[in-house]
Amino acid sequence: MGISRERSVIHRVRMTISAMTLLLALAPGISAYAQIETQAEPTFFFEAVSYSSDQPGKARVDLYVQVPYEELRFVKEGGQFVARYDVTLGFYNAQGQMEQERTWTEIVRVTDFTQTTSSRFYSLSHRAVEVPPGNYQANVQILDQDSRKTARRRRNLLVTDFAKDSLSLSDIMLVSRLSTAGEKRSIVPNISGNVGHLTEGFFLFFEVYSRAMVDSVVLTWKVLDQQNKELHSQSQEESINGNVTQAFMKVDQLHLAAGTYLLTIEAIPLHPSEDSSGLLAKTSRTFSVRWSDLPPSIEDLDKATDQMRYVARESEMEYIREAPDAEVKRQRFLEFWKKRDPDPGTDVNELMDEYYVRVAFANRTFQHYIEGWRTDRGMVYIYLGPPDNIERYPFQNNAKPYEIWYYNQFNRQYVFVDESGFGDYRLRSPVTDLWDRVR
Repeated sequence: MGISRERSVIHRVRMTISAMTLLLALAPGISAYAQIETQAEPTFFFEAVSYSSDQPGKARVDLYVQVPYEELRFVKEGGQFVARYDVTLGFYNAQGQMEQERTWTEIVRVTDFTQTTSSRFYSLSHRAVEVPPGNYQANVQILDQDSRKTARRRRNLLVTDFAKDSLSLSDIMLVSRLSTAGEKRSIVPNISGNVGHLTEGFFLFFEVYSRAMVDSVVLTWKVLDQQNKELHSQSQEESINGNVTQAFMKVDQLHLAAGTYLLTIEAIPLHPSEDSSGLLAKTSRTFSVRWSDLPPSIEDLDKATDQMRYVARESEMEYIREAPDAEVKRQRFLEFWKKRDPDPGTDVNELMDEYYVRVAFANRTFQHYIEGWRTDRGMVYIYLGPPDNIERYPFQNNAKPYEIWYYNQFNRQYVFVDESGFGDYRLRSPVTDLWDRVR
């Protein structure tokens, strides 16, 4: 295929963006392909929160695993629908040595079949481990016993030495719902870290540890964006009851745009004494704002708009960018994809979801000195999906490392050459304009 014809094909597919054409290009799961496999975002949520422990020299880490019912396979047993899944937790120290391993089975029973396919219902499990302060990695695997489907997540954790300072704060737990019955409080933790659906705001739960003469503190929470700009703040007084005080703070609806934010809490004595003067305790965590009608991998709508360049005109992307506010921007973004929804009668836009699954995979797999979605391999993968086969030639005499990707259904092959020798693979053949991509 000549250069002019190649550009013509790319231009036609890119500009028309018909659902049938894109569904063919975005068809996942080609059986002959084994080298790269499309991987969606993790299908469960995992949270770890550390607190002070009664055991000397240790801290307690509470681990929560939340699995939506729609990710499980339910089997009818009598008048119930039952799902069973195994959870494996591996807790590793900074040297890579396993500190603790836990495996347990969760059984979910429901009588209403509609719940088994809903993202609104989920199974929540909790375990706690006692470990010395330090840096750790927690690995969690979910295995559905019936479908044998697995999903994995991992998280790096800094477990604080809460006994080191006279005044300190635990990690922060996000709370979706708080209810009170007498003196007893019941909380529903927010394991996903997404607060976009909590239209009436949310609560923060944490502990205050005091070994100084402090009867009360001023607690101040702040929300900062990714540029470290303070967006919101609020303070309240909290009485200190002994060495450990459990504290709740209400965060009202913030009207934040989609994205990731930093939440910080500071504590200072309200009536500082000679013993407590100058004390300051801090803790922080991130949280996200995501909308339920957008793919879970989208944290920044501006970035998601830029990532549309392989299937959208510049004028279409600019129309989204120029929206007067975040809500209008979201609506314009969804309108673009709704026009290309292969099955508009359902709540799911398969084309949009698959596109951003591939963007996320490209970012994880092909990142070099630029983001994976902007690399040549990322571009081809996002548009055409996993190839039928890859031939790799990492060590060839008098030749730079290169790969050949084969797409049998399109009768095409793409050659990528590592120009620098450090994994910077560039598309050499066929020669294209790379859809006017800006590097």
